[in-house]
Amino acid sequence: MLNLLHIKSGGCFLFLERVLDGVARGMVGLREIRDIPGTLNGLYLWLCQRLFPRRLFVHVRPLLNTLLASPQALTPEQLYTAARTRDLCLTREDFQSKMHALAPLLVDGPVGTKLLFHGSFAEWLTDVKYCTQKFLCSVMDGHLSLAMCLSLRSESLGTEEVCQLGHHLLNSGVHAGKPALLALWMLWTGVPSLRSSTEGGIGIHCVGGGRAIVRRALQREESLRALLDSGVSVNRTDSSDGRTLLSIAAHAGLADVVALLLCRGADPSLSDHQGQTALTLAARQGHAGVLQVLLEWHADSEGWTALRSAAWGGHKESVKVLLEAGAEVDGCDADGRTALRAASWGGHEEILLTLIAHGAEVDRVDYEGRTPLIAAAYMGHKEAVEILLGAGAQVDLADGDGRTALSVAALCVPSAAGGRGHGEVVSLLLEKGANPEHRDRDGMTPLLLSSYEGHDEVVELLLEAGADVDESAGAHPSAVTPLLAAAAMGHPDTVNRLLFWGAAVDGIDGEGRTALCLAAAKGSVEVVRTLLDRGLDENHKDDLGWTPLHAAACEGHRSTCAVLTERGSMARVGELDVEGRTPLILAAQEGHGSTVRLLLDRKSPIDHRGYDGHSALSAAALQGHAEVVELLLRRGAYTDVRDVEGRPLLYLLVLEGRLDIAILLIEKGGVPLESRDVEGRTALHVAAWRGDLDGIGLLLKHGADPNALDAEGRPPLHSMAWRGQAAAGEVLLRAKGIDVDLACKKQGATALGIASQEGHADIVAMLLERGAEPDHVDHYGRSPVKVAGKRGNFSIVRLLESYGAKPFPGLIPLASYDTSGIFSNSFKVKTQASISSGEACGNGVPPTSSTSSASLSASCSPASTAERFHSVPGSQASSSTCHSLATVQTVPADSLSFTQQIQQHSLPRCRSRPSTLPLPGSNPASPQGSAARSKQKAVAKGSPPHDELIKSPQQVGDGKWNSVMVSLGLTPNQEAAIRQPQRRDSPPLDYPQSERWGGFRKASCSSAFDLSAISPHGALLEESVFSITTTDPQLNLKQAIKLQFEGPTSAALYKRETPL
Repeated sequence: MLNLLHIKSGGCFLFLERVLDGVARGMVGLREIRDIPGTLNGLYLWLCQRLFPRRLFVHVRPLLNTLLASPQALTPEQLYTAARTRDLCLTREDFQSKMHALAPLLVDGPVGTKLLFHGSFAEWLTDVKYCTQKFLCSVMDGHLSLAMCLSLRSESLGTEEVCQLGHHLLNSGVHAGKPALLALWMLWTGVPSLRSSTEGGIGIHCVGGGRAIVRRALQREESLRALLDSGVSVNRTDSSDGRTLLSIAAHAGLADVVALLLCRGADPSLSDHQGQTALTLAARQGHAGVLQVLLEWHADSEGWTALRSAAWGGHKESVKVLLEAGAEVDGCDADGRTALRAASWGGHEEILLTLIAHGAEVDRVDYEGRTPLIAAAYMGHKEAVEILLGAGAQVDLADGDGRTALSVAALCVPSAAGGRGHGEVVSLLLEKGANPEHRDRDGMTPLLLSSYEGHDEVVELLLEAGADVDESAGAHPSAVTPLLAAAAMGHPDTVNRLLFWGAAVDGIDGEGRTALCLAAAKGSVEVVRTLLDRGLDENHKDDLGWTPLHAAACEGHRSTCAVLTERGSMARVGELDVEGRTPLILAAQEGHGSTVRLLLDRKSPIDHRGYDGHSALSAAALQGHAEVVELLLRRGAYTDVRDVEGRPLLYLLVLEGRLDIAILLIEKGGVPLESRDVEGRTALHVAAWRGDLDGIGLLLKHGADPNALDAEGRPPLHSMAWRGQAAAGEVLLRAKGIDVDLACKKQGATALGIASQEGHADIVAMLLERGAEPDHVDHYGRSPVKVAGKRGNFSIVRLLESYGAKPFPGLIPLASYDTSGIFSNSFKVKTQASISSGEACGNGVPPTSSTSSASLSASCSPASTAERFHSVPGSQASSSTCHSLATVQTVPADSLSFTQQIQQHSLPRCRSRPSTLPLPGSNPASPQGSAARSKQKAVAKGSPPHDELIKSPQQVGDGKWNSVMVSLGLTPNQEAAIRQPQRRDSPPLDYPQSERWGGFRKASCSSAFDLSAISPHGALLEESVFSITTTDPQLNLKQAIKLQFEGPTSAALYKRETPL
């Protein structure tokens, strides 16, 4: 048996101790050991089941709850007191029997206290997983019992016991999240306050609980005294609404509390966030007793604000108290509103009579010009109107908007008497002589106002009083009439009544709309049927060319469209507005699917296009209405729709970023992927230009051609290279069959050349990794290295050279390049021309920044490149001897359309052409000129290798000048070799023919530096050699920088044509 017990305990001494103690006490027999579970949790459950069979555990649970919640050992007497708070009928005999039942689970503590035998058992009692619901105990109930026990002797508690009481209250679960209520509990039980210089007393925490807590505390005078004695300021305000203790008590009607607060020094003039004082709050709530107390303390020397509040609330006793206290009967608030106006608004007849009896002025106006009569008429209080008229109020006195009591009665809200105030008030005012044709400042009469609101009874009364049934809102004959107003708001009863009184059915408003048009736009089927029965033209067009069917379709009123197009109606579904749109296009554009379906069923032409080129399908697609698009596709709508500028629908969707609709058209509509605009660009060109990765992936996934060429032979890869969309380039280059070396037709530039020119190093590296030809030469002999060097992109030059490209003249070859940074790539001198025109492929418009936004608007319509951008033919024959640089046209990138930005990134069609005239002071027949020409011819026939032409720089003067000059392409203190001229074929026909320089005549200077590598214009043709006459390295540098910023002077005999 001992071996079995050893095995079951698993080496747990507590397990062995409890079992052996049970055996010693006779609770457990030796033969029963085999039935004990082999875990500690199982042992505890087995013991409780043996000790407390049936429902006996319910009787001892409160004691266990108290033991679990107490932070210290408790004596039996303390346990008995705590248990009696839950069971007042508990006797000591019953308590002793319960303690006897718990004896096996308790141990003796210090000074006669009792404790649970082990902490693990206490944890087991609160863990429902192991103890089961039957033996589960509640610590919160224990805290509540101990809190009640301490509260019974609250006045004698010491400091430590007060803290224990607060601890037990917070953990009892009572009023969870509202500690202010617990503070109020302690306050009411008389617990001594724990005041400190930093936190205040219990009363401070009680007041901090909000107005609801404070109001409960103020309900008993002793609580208020305790609050004030605990350190709460008598003028303390509630942070939520700014009300003081006095205001809270006055609002609640606690006259005794108000008196006590006033005795303690409360300030009655303090107002809350709404500007209400204790007096006005009491007056509004009708607490006459509180008013009397406040007035005795002279809370308001004049009393008029309280009087108005009492009159507004309808508290006649309070009004009498205030008037007897000397309140000014015609006193007004900041808006000029008196007590009489407040009583009129509320319809309080007795208060009106009281105020009038005390001399109130019946026609006193507020700052908006409104009298008490207008206020009563607006609210529909007939009795109040009658009292005021009987007291002499003027019936036609108008307010600041020009409206009389009759005008506002036509707009009045229903009265408390079930809405009968409309007609009764109007009838009374008309009986008293009100003018039924009075116009306000907007030209509106009471009849027009009541027609807008649909007050049929008021309309009848006004017409009986002589109002004109066809009166308009203005002097213009096309102004709104009562019939148009009622039809526009969809009031069928009012329309029928006006027609019964002979209203002109064919009137039109200022926009050419008839009553039928207005009713159709509102969607009132009843009004539409009524007007159709009266013979109104269902095909009448307003100023926009809209018929009633257009108006109903645009608003999505399917039922109205059905009425207008049903059998017997002549509404034509194919009618066009001034923009060539049918009702179907309007309904599709607004996304009204049910209306679109109805119009299609009525044989509306599905593929009709408006003057802007859009059909119902394209209108719905561009607005993102997928449901309507799907419906139109199922009905067989034509998908290859083009707008008036020739842009296909798929092209526009990609441009607008509506890929969800594009997917729908591709997968369900079979839209052509290679559909092109007037310049030959496909949707893939647009996606590449925008850098739209999802768009590119979508198009390529469904088979779009990655090598599609536009009208000038440019693939999407060129658009990506222009814009610097590296991420888009990654996606494009993964496309199957893409050709990275495709060249444009005009000048033969590749994507690598474009990226090199624009300075997109990441794209250059990407293209080179995909096998792009680094030495590709366009039609003008320009390679990627050359265009990169011309634009000062020396890091790209080095990158190209590392892939085997020929070195760039003016830089030290890559093999001898000093990586320590002698040539600083960050040192760039930019001129106005260096940022002017692109140099790889295009049309001759100055490029925008390569980092301009990729999100382009489709609002700008593209135009032909040939039409908008062309060179000046007269510039081909110019031979002036004094010319400056061409004026560069700059346009912000965000203001250009997709087409214009593509054109702007094209290369200039106007090339630089050297003059054939000799330099000033030179002799064409001189030996120097002949020698120069002979030297050029020799170079042209057989030029030495590049490394032989570019010599290492000599150290002249300060070394820093040498490095800077070399970065500019200059060799200090020596004459640079002349670059080998490039041979090329004739340029395209639309380019000006440039003449070849047969020779070059040097000016009268001793040395020259080759500046071709740092052309200020970035032109890729041969540039003239400009002579510098000094050997001073600093002066050489200054002249070189000046040349880059200002361009060649007249000495260079330089001509650049300006593109239009």
